[in-house]
Amino acid sequence: MRLQLVTALGAVAGAACSLLAEGAGEAAMLGVLPFTAGGFIYVGTVSVIPELLRDAGPVQSLLQVLGLLAGAAMVAAIPHEE
Repeated sequence: MRLQLVTALGAVAGAACSLLAEGAGEAAMLGVLPFTAGGFIYVGTVSVIPELLRDAGPVQSLLQVLGLLAGAAMVAAIPHEE
């Protein structure tokens, strides 16, 4: 129960930070985008990959990991395309 409260407070704090950084322009994007990408990569590596690897064969596991890496590459490519 307490961990859910901490998670909810973290989400509210993140939303507040993004609203405060809205008018900061390019400087805010340089700090917010890598932080957000790191969060997605953390979630993918810590919680999703072990679960995917547990129930799949080697070929399916490789495809799933490649899909995760492709998603991380897309997140990293976004600032270069804008």
